[in-house]
Amino acid sequence: MDARSQPEQPQGEGDWTLLQVRADRSFWQQTRTLAPGRSVTWFVITRPPEQLTYDSFDEAEAMFRAMDED
Repeated sequence: MDARSQPEQPQGEGDWTLLQVRADRSFWQQTRTLAPGRSVTWFVITRPPEQLTYDSFDEAEAMFRAMDED
């Protein structure tokens, strides 16, 4: 996938990493630093206009895969 076709990064502070892409959705990891040496990570699925946020990678990945069945 070339840079022109990459999905738009979701809004929000922190470092965003694109994990997976499908034609209708993308799966991101957001890591936000709370204090030196402390950070929190969320997993975000974007399927415009929806944005779903999960604390667990496993739960987010399961939902991302389940969307293939829609």
